[in-house]
Amino acid sequence: MQHFMLRRSLTRRSLFVIAVMSAVLPLLLLDGCGGTSTKTTSTSSQQEPQTYFAPWVAGTTNGSGSDLTKITGPEIYAIDDTDDAFSQSIFGLGALLQGPQVINAGGSDSVSKNSRGLLSLGITANYAYSSSSSTYEVTKYSPAKTGSFAFEISGQYGGLAQIAGQPAVPLVATSACPSLSTAQTWQFLTIPGGMTTNSSGNVGAWSPTTDTAYGSAEISTSGSTVTFNNIKQYMLPSAGGTGTPSATATSPTTGVCGSTTLGYTTSVPGYAVVTDPILTSSSEPSATVGINSTGLLVEDSGVVTSGTNAGTYENVLGAGTGAIGLPKPTSALDVSALRSAQYLGFVRGAGVYSAGNITGWSSHLASFGFSTIPSSCASVATSTSTLLYGGDFTKDDPSTSSDGFGNCDLAIDLGTQNSANNGLFPNATVWLGANYAGNTTGRTYSFSAVAIAGKLNEKYAIFLLGVDSTEPWTIYLLQSN
Repeated sequence: MQHFMLRRSLTRRSLFVIAVMSAVLPLLLLDGCGGTSTKTTSTSSQQEPQTYFAPWVAGTTNGSGSDLTKITGPEIYAIDDTDDAFSQSIFGLGALLQGPQVINAGGSDSVSKNSRGLLSLGITANYAYSSSSSTYEVTKYSPAKTGSFAFEISGQYGGLAQIAGQPAVPLVATSACPSLSTAQTWQFLTIPGGMTTNSSGNVGAWSPTTDTAYGSAEISTSGSTVTFNNIKQYMLPSAGGTGTPSATATSPTTGVCGSTTLGYTTSVPGYAVVTDPILTSSSEPSATVGINSTGLLVEDSGVVTSGTNAGTYENVLGAGTGAIGLPKPTSALDVSALRSAQYLGFVRGAGVYSAGNITGWSSHLASFGFSTIPSSCASVATSTSTLLYGGDFTKDDPSTSSDGFGNCDLAIDLGTQNSANNGLFPNATVWLGANYAGNTTGRTYSFSAVAIAGKLNEKYAIFLLGVDSTEPWTIYLLQSN
């Protein structure tokens, strides 16, 4: 099982963790030809453009036919709500290891007057590395390439994004290191790779029968030191989890938070805050954690790239390519209010891992909660006091919706909130309707899942991980305007 244990004896290579130049983060503007930059500061105030740290999610690509077809490193998103622009940058590309490189850029705008805060990201330029010319070749789009979306937490503290052809990712603003003099408990979910029966040594793979699905940790800080204590990790109940942790940290795990090209992030182990951006074969991989002032937590796991454990992750939390987490609520959540709210987010089927490839994955924009529940919902699942209806958008185009809500071809029954862990729903159920775009079976069916919920900037968030007979599923929802 992949856990938080740090194996420091091997020779390794990180994809990004010592890429620290001057904490300058790029934003390529609308024409895709030039760029401006903004300096990250150690304040938590809103910035324009806002930069976000995003973890690697298995299946991420940069188109086809290039050396960037497979991407296995973290990302930076920059979204400028004033000038309506965005960019996506990644690390460790081709033979060039100089830090972040913009791969997609363009404009951002509300989908429609009924978008409830949803942004449409129109790609006007794509950059891909060419080994034959040792340069980044640009493809320009006019009109802009559509099908990419983002939804930000009010105040630009974080959010969710999906670039066309890529799986959805969580975003976290990292404009300051966390300050937690008193330990606070976070609950988290693994960001899974493709389904496999043996994840060991396979980058992008995850096994529900052996690997951590969810857990909790106490986090505190002292200066730049961030301590993760009492880390508890569990498998999915449907895959053999019984409520007893499958692993618990016997001693605190510490990291260091500082200014990097990813923002103010925490590296574990804490050696990664350096000034040399060039990656060397002696560099150990490091898990990188971003925590913003609202409490949203996002982790990208380092990957061992050589030695007997090549392909395994250096996780602090979870066992996949990363983790997503929320502060544990101080009291039990009002489940009625939680299920009555309206959400925007993404549903991702993580696909299957085989011979180094992820196949069959899907990722779709979704809306949950309706002002008036459509009659078609009854064919998906029978309503209960803990059930939330939702669905994708026809042809993945929310601009065709007259009210900002999608179809009704999905449902989540949160089940009972854990009495000992506010905001944890360990026995949730997900229904995929026969007409949901990511359902290839042609029939409505359900599967078991675990969900965590809480509030970010006074609005609800629900994150869920489940597994059907063929692949893992994640659903990330943020309460909409």
